[in-house]
Amino acid sequence: MWEIIFLLQSYSGNVAAVAKHLRWPEAKVRAAVNYAEAFPKEIDEATAENESVDFGTLKRMLPQAVDSASWKTKQG
Repeated sequence: MWEIIFLLQSYSGNVAAVAKHLRWPEAKVRAAVNYAEAFPKEIDEATAENESVDFGTLKRMLPQAVDSASWKTKQG
């Protein structure tokens, strides 16, 4: 669910745009929004966990991960 909310934020809350991006019906995206509104703590915790991951953490989880220019650009 947090990924859908993340996408919605990047699309300025545009449900139709997210649905098009995912090739989902708008009702499915709206269901994710409804879920996030009903369980905001769960979404906040998942989002915080995702934001806390750096390349070192990812490398420990996935030893085959390769550092790339795009990762460095995103992470500063």
